[in-house]
Amino acid sequence: MLKRFTVLVFIFFTVNANAITLNEFSAKLIETHPFFVQLSLSEKTSLLDQKASLTYSDWNIKAGASESFSSGEDTSTRLYKDLYTTSYEVSAGRKIENSGANLNLKHSLTRDDKDSSATHSNVFSIDYIRPLLQNKDGINDRLTLDIASLDLIAKKVNLEEQAENFLASKLSKFVDLALKQEIVKIHKRELELSKQQLDLTEGKYKNSLIDKSNLIQDKDLYVKAKQQSLQSRKELIIERRELASLIGAQESDMIVEMDLYEEHTMMKVDPATFVKDSRSMQKFDFDKARLQRQLKTFENKTMPSVNLNLGLSALGEDDKYFGSFGNRDYSWNIGVDISYPLGVRKELVDVERTEISIATINAQKREAEINDEYQINYLLAQIDLLSELVTLYLEQGSLANEKVIEEQTKYSEARGQKSLVIAAQKNANLANLNYVQAAATYQKIIIDYKAAIDQLFN
Repeated sequence: MLKRFTVLVFIFFTVNANAITLNEFSAKLIETHPFFVQLSLSEKTSLLDQKASLTYSDWNIKAGASESFSSGEDTSTRLYKDLYTTSYEVSAGRKIENSGANLNLKHSLTRDDKDSSATHSNVFSIDYIRPLLQNKDGINDRLTLDIASLDLIAKKVNLEEQAENFLASKLSKFVDLALKQEIVKIHKRELELSKQQLDLTEGKYKNSLIDKSNLIQDKDLYVKAKQQSLQSRKELIIERRELASLIGAQESDMIVEMDLYEEHTMMKVDPATFVKDSRSMQKFDFDKARLQRQLKTFENKTMPSVNLNLGLSALGEDDKYFGSFGNRDYSWNIGVDISYPLGVRKELVDVERTEISIATINAQKREAEINDEYQINYLLAQIDLLSELVTLYLEQGSLANEKVIEEQTKYSEARGQKSLVIAAQKNANLANLNYVQAAATYQKIIIDYKAAIDQLFN
């Protein structure tokens, strides 16, 4: 399909040892551009957010100390005149992730100085509180962690999608630069042909073979060709500067090498099937998963709070400090507490709001599926159309080149005119321009299609 002209083709590829290929440009862009650095840092931030959500399961250590004094003789029930009390307490508590239970360990020591006697008492205790309905198995405590885990995966997919879209836009710029390089050559050739035509016309005018209007017309065509050539060269400089800045290269080094006429064998997909699991659709899946996880917690919070309480303690007393660690009395307790608020509850409103949000996400996803399916079908149709157009432009160019050969042969045999040769060459040059523009558009559509089916950035 995509062949080069073999006769008088004025488009040729830049042969330069330092020319940059599309793959080299892509790799350099990903390696150096701040956009991709930001994506990497954003992913690291998500990892830190996930780690931060785990802090609730750490042990919480508390310590305290106090001293008090009381005295007097007015109260008949008081068995002392002066009482000094010194105490300290150390405790450690944590929330158990998989059960939602709270575990607390505590040790306290108290010294009572009553008049001239002292008593030491110390207590070791352990308390275990486990939810049986609300927050059962720690479903509410784990909400932040579960959301953070979903966000981490969602962020990775979202970053890949952003990277793919960014890369597609810059690779299209690369194709534009390759096209500009070829257009500069074509416009330069057009300028040369216009100058030849003008020289020929001036000679005819001097010999009074044509009117001045013909001379003015060819001068105008020559000036327009100069303007066109100047504009294409300036546009080439602008494109080179832009792409060079993207990868931190010198403008003079931004000479690209790309086969604009390369034909691609594309991976065909069924759009209706593909879009359901595409990266762009996964965004809605993650949004829905977050809401569903929140809904579980909101529904759980509508239940009564029922907690199982278990406790075990050991008490020791003695007039000596170390003696208080012996002669211990033991006790235990078990119980259940229940609470349930009456009236309108915020959690019920949260449940209803979340259910509406889930329904909205489903509708948005379906709309996006329709749009993406249409986009992929459109790109596939464009690929087929441009493939055929490039073939037709190739055929048109071949015919134009045959016309050039014919006119040159007739002119060399004194059966034709030089002006007809130049006109045929101009027509062939225009055919070359149409051909390369169609080929470049084809390459850009291929890039868009690869991005649409998640094949451009992996």
